[in-house]
Amino acid sequence: MRKAQSDNSDIIDYLNTLEELKKYPSMAEYRQQYGELRRDNAPTAVTKQFYSAHTILRRLDKKKNNLLGSFISELNPVKREHTLESAERRMLTRAIIRENSDDEIVSMLIKQRTEAALDLQRSVKQSLEQLAELTSARERLQTPRRKISP
Repeated sequence: MRKAQSDNSDIIDYLNTLEELKKYPSMAEYRQQYGELRRDNAPTAVTKQFYSAHTILRRLDKKKNNLLGSFISELNPVKREHTLESAERRMLTRAIIRENSDDEIVSMLIKQRTEAALDLQRSVKQSLEQLAELTSARERLQTPRRKISP
């Protein structure tokens, strides 16, 4: 049974980050404009002002990429081991997962967490049923037996 993550604050945080990023130009546009400023030998003050004006955009993009990286690590079935072969398998699996779009990665993560939560729910239900059976069996054993009169 996989370990179920008890909260999904990271997915909520990722979705909130995407909403925030919609307020800004894309990173590709930002990089293009910044590159043009640098190529055109714009004054340093103008370049620094442009750079600092987009600090939030860069921070949000980095946060989004970090969250995606943690999602990919969570989805990767090959866990950290110290052998070279397993490290190569883990990197290959990570690259295969990364080929999916960001939305597909989040969808796979939600599906995996849902399955893990359902497994946990079934396990807890089964455990509760076993405990109920044990309790009733214990109570049956503790009831006083009637003595047979001679």
